[in-house]
Amino acid sequence: MIVLIAELAVAEGKGNEVTDSFKGVIDKIRQDPGTIAYNILQGQENSDKITVLERYENEEALTYHGQTEHFKAWGESLRGKGLFTGRPTLTIYDEAL
Repeated sequence: MIVLIAELAVAEGKGNEVTDSFKGVIDKIRQDPGTIAYNILQGQENSDKITVLERYENEEALTYHGQTEHFKAWGESLRGKGLFTGRPTLTIYDEAL
């Protein structure tokens, strides 16, 4: 099993807009082949701290996710809106136990 943790670089005061942006795409992502979980986490004390916790059956499923039209369209829809200050920090894990 592959686990990906994406820590998003959210602009100050934009956390709720970022989480709202996922509402139109998250159901499609969760239905992608090999996707076990796709969860958006928002900090309790800092609503601009957004982390995406993703679990996939294998590397192929993770690769597939990044190439889907709905994921690409979601990313394109956010360009130029000033929601992010940079690229996300991605960490990929193998589930050990």
